[in-house]
Amino acid sequence: MEKNKDKQPFKVTFHEHVRLAVCFAAVALISIVYLSFAVSSLYRSKVKDDSRWENWQHYNDPESVQLIEERSVNATPVTVGTYFENIREMSIKNSTFRVELVVWFKWQGDPELDMANHIRVYRGTINKYTIVEEQHEGDNHYQRAQMDVTINEGFDTTRFPLGSYALKVYIEPTYSIDRVKFIADEQSDMNEAYDLPGYVLLRYDTGIHNIIYDTNYGNPAMEGKQAANTEHLTRLEITREGFGTYAKCFIALIGTLTWIFIVMYINTYHRVDPLSMIPAALFGTVTNITVGASMLPDTLGLGLLEFVNMWGVMTIIGGTVTVINVNRIRNKWEDKRYASVFGRVMFLEILFFTILGHIIMPLMAWRS
Repeated sequence: MEKNKDKQPFKVTFHEHVRLAVCFAAVALISIVYLSFAVSSLYRSKVKDDSRWENWQHYNDPESVQLIEERSVNATPVTVGTYFENIREMSIKNSTFRVELVVWFKWQGDPELDMANHIRVYRGTINKYTIVEEQHEGDNHYQRAQMDVTINEGFDTTRFPLGSYALKVYIEPTYSIDRVKFIADEQSDMNEAYDLPGYVLLRYDTGIHNIIYDTNYGNPAMEGKQAANTEHLTRLEITREGFGTYAKCFIALIGTLTWIFIVMYINTYHRVDPLSMIPAALFGTVTNITVGASMLPDTLGLGLLEFVNMWGVMTIIGGTVTVINVNRIRNKWEDKRYASVFGRVMFLEILFFTILGHIIMPLMAWRS
């Protein structure tokens, strides 16, 4: 009897049409809304990085320029240059990087100045500092030093592990603005053969910032005024070389999702109830999350790492709901042919959106 029943013409009732249409529309709607949010967030992060790089001179607004000019009327112009030699280490989790660079100072007049011994590095700890050359010939003065410094930098991890990271070294004189005013040396450069495995250089630049502080440090001579100064900025932007770290973060998730689609395939084409196999996939996804999280600071917002992992969880949920519906159609209504159609349609739809998400999210985060 069962064999004859399977040979009967396949007819789909209105109720079955509605069930399939609702499930199909729900998956499509949730997927489109979620991917739109994730992709737009990653895109805005990339645009924000570009904006920060292009508009770094917003510190030099007309008001600060005028204030610096007024207070530096009698200051000695000091030309500052840097040569970025090497990146010794970089830790996104600890929000630090360590670099080696050469810094030099040139000025005319004021023989009392000792620039090489009167600087500080903003948010940095100088590990080693050696003055390697000094020249004082009449009014012309030159000093050059080698510096090994560790910088605290709050890296943007929105697009981790495919994001780009700006490394910035700010050098500021300890002399006040009425005595020293920095000018950028156009001969500043960097060693493009720097050694930081797994990263490639995107761009490099130097320049001068005008800094207006919110305090005068209690200086009686500056009653009612804010402290001000100039500082030299050396910056470069680096990004991951290839998708190796990305694969490391998500290889377990890819294996888990493959398992889910095997479960859905078995359920659709072989009339087997594999629902008990799904918890293993969910456990694999949760375990995978810890891989990327261990490489990041404890406090972070939503980004590529979270978007991809949540996308994996949503795929597991979609696969689970599909299996449950196929089982219900097959067992309660004994409609095996419609159960197979329902399973195939949902299998293909979830597979399409899953692959789409795993393509467009990393591509939107990646900067070549």
